Amino acid sequence: MLIVGFSPLTRIGLARVLSRLPEVGAVSAASSMAAVRFAARNGAGMAVVDQAADPGFTLVRTLSSGYSSCPVVVLLTPSSHADEDARFAFGQGAQAVALATASASYLHQVLAGVYLGVPIQSKGEASTGDQKRAHTLSQRETEILALIAEGMSSKSIAERLVVSVETVRSHAKNIIRKLEANGRAEAVSIAYRTGILDSDALPLA
Repeated sequence: MLIVGFSPLTRIGLARVLSRLPEVGAVSAASSMAAVRFAARNGAGMAVVDQAADPGFTLVRTLSSGYSSCPVVVLLTPSSHADEDARFAFGQGAQAVALATASASYLHQVLAGVYLGVPIQSKGEASTGDQKRAHTLSQRETEILALIAEGMSSKSIAERLVVSVETVRSHAKNIIRKLEANGRAEAVSIAYRTGILDSDALPLA
């Protein structure tokens, strides 16, 4: 595992999240300049890259392609154009993105999906099937999906919407089923690339 470009405190937090993944070996940190050399020399099961250290996503493109390629997750800097940045990161080869302010539990879900090889984002434009699925969500389901994308738990969503936790969980199950996703993280990814969630409801947050 390779953590690129974060502050020492953030690296500690990410290392703890990564340590919860099954069969994770050593977690190493590197600057953006040293990351490619490290990956080429040692290999990496996955890289987590800080947008602040790679604003043009050139490192993302390099790490995700070539002989020593590895899956890359980008943590985005929260901003008014985070949605646009996410699209660009995917275009440069990122397997997943999340806001740097996302909860530890949500990051674990996203990182686990990438690490275990669960496809939570497909490259390129939304497929016809994705577009059809996008139109199946109700207004309430879309609202709940946006809150899931913010990293909120079922309990927090229930408190925000003044409904029961079971109601939220039921909606979440329906969202996952309608979007034909493997879980919440993939549902958010599908919602991002199909336009269900946009810059007003930040994707993968």
